[in-house]
Amino acid sequence: MLFHSTNGKIRGVTFPEAIQNGLAEDGGLFMPERMPSLPGAFFKNISEMSLQEIGYVVCDTLLGDLLSSSAVKALVDDALDFPVPLKEMEEEQGLYVMELFHGPTLSFKDVGARFMSRLLPLLSPGRQSRAIILATSGDSGGALADSFKDSPDTRVIVLFPRGELSRQQIAMFSNRKNVTPVEIGGTFDDCQALVKQALLDKEINTAVALTSGNSINIARQFPSIIYYFHAYARAIGKVPDATKVRISVPCGNLGNLAAALMAKKMGLPVERFVGANNANDTFVEYLQTGGLRPRRALMTLARAMDVGSPSNLARIIDLYGGDLDRLREDVEGVAFTDRDIVQTIREVYKSEGYLLGPQSATAFRALKGKLAPREVGVVMATGHPVKFPQAIMEAIGHTPVPPPQLDGLDMLNLPAVKIPPTLPALAKIILK
Repeated sequence: MLFHSTNGKIRGVTFPEAIQNGLAEDGGLFMPERMPSLPGAFFKNISEMSLQEIGYVVCDTLLGDLLSSSAVKALVDDALDFPVPLKEMEEEQGLYVMELFHGPTLSFKDVGARFMSRLLPLLSPGRQSRAIILATSGDSGGALADSFKDSPDTRVIVLFPRGELSRQQIAMFSNRKNVTPVEIGGTFDDCQALVKQALLDKEINTAVALTSGNSINIARQFPSIIYYFHAYARAIGKVPDATKVRISVPCGNLGNLAAALMAKKMGLPVERFVGANNANDTFVEYLQTGGLRPRRALMTLARAMDVGSPSNLARIIDLYGGDLDRLREDVEGVAFTDRDIVQTIREVYKSEGYLLGPQSATAFRALKGKLAPREVGVVMATGHPVKFPQAIMEAIGHTPVPPPQLDGLDMLNLPAVKIPPTLPALAKIILK
């Protein structure tokens, strides 16, 4: 499989090169020259297959020319060693919630991070050391820090926006020997822009083997494709006579939705996707007008979605060859306010006894009451609600009991280097 840049100037890049570079030299994101199709026989028995079995078929199709089948199987089984259950809603007929947050850091990003940490050594076994840099709005930092905690030759540099993360979120990636937390005087978009500048800086990359830990790195993107096939399998297993499946995806940097659309290109028979946004509705506006107008992100209760310039929109546009009409056929975009999000969390908790996080609530609201008979709707629940205490407290008046993964985090010292959003300041930290 070969890759090209979404900016169109670079082609013929191998998968290991795309992963190591993280970002193309022309500033674009790497995309496959074509998405391979899964065999039709795969879908005949998919409802009886486990997450790991589905993951093996998907990954062997994507990586089979690089890794042996046994290596792919071992990689998938090790990375995806936690449950991803589908929960049925009692009051909303045909509506289900897929819980992607049962990994070690309670976020869907555990899937991509764990996969990446196990894949890199297989693709470059002789490399002595590497540095991974990423921007986080809360979840990515913790997922990457945990996934690479047993990799002493890998340094993880996490950029996070000042004043936008909770103490608990920062604690998820602090106090690890191989992690350098960097507090940026700016927004997530500022952090993301700095990461891209560092990846393209020749002086930095001559001195350090630097790659990206964000979803701009295709190694973080590909594993997310797996759980869309898993969602489809579990949905038709629940409703065998379903005529259509619709999946609702919370949208921030659009990596999750890009993976969903890649899955569709590989043959996933999902009728339609919904891209659920908060007040940062750059993607909704793009679908409506065709205009791309990045803007400074607004701070909302759904912090993980506070992105004003979503990087992975470039991948979505590339995947559809810039054909907006075809994209509209596959995706509907909706946006909700903080008030909508709080109301949804409260209503679902009251009617179902089920607690949604703010990101998941946007995806739930996008499908609530909108399914046709024999149509199945799947909400992708991306983060454990306990990680968003402000939204939960506002919605139901109390916070849930923290799971074991959060034990002791409030007691940790939270060291961080504080810098302005400039490349020279960041370069000093990377090169130290």
